Amino acid sequence: MIGSGTMNIRIEHLKNLERFIPTIAAWQHEEFGYLTPEVTLEQRIVRLTSAKDPNRLPVALVALSEDDKTLLGTASILVTTLIHKNLSPWLSSVYVPPAHRGNGVASALATAAASETERLGFSTLYLFTPNNESLYSRLGWTTFDRTFLKDTPLTVMARKAQK
Repeated sequence: MIGSGTMNIRIEHLKNLERFIPTIAAWQHEEFGYLTPEVTLEQRIVRLTSAKDPNRLPVALVALSEDDKTLLGTASILVTTLIHKNLSPWLSSVYVPPAHRGNGVASALATAAASETERLGFSTLYLFTPNNESLYSRLGWTTFDRTFLKDTPLTVMARKAQK
């Protein structure tokens, strides 16, 4: 368990929490669908269903309340993403519902994802963000590019293994 802010947060692999796949897919579709409008909700469900093996990419993580009753957020680690397809792996789809923001959930998810990629043998984890550069900078990520996806400006960042 990871203690953070005003609540205790537990990060788990999606493997044992398949019941949350429809909720997580809906969150991703609503929050990030503008970046990939061609991807349907059903396709997101299929993608999440394929991210259940914690020993190979893609990996999906979920943040839960200490009592396991409340889904607090999610993040994925993907082989590739929409930009810089030569780089791998990518932190993707970090989402925390508005009611749980400001309690360290996104930070806990990003930190857990970095640990997971190190465990899997990767030395660098990448991400892009349209609006959370300051959050990731505080967590040790470094900006190395600024680009656009469609008309959305993106900051592209990397985090080296902490070994």
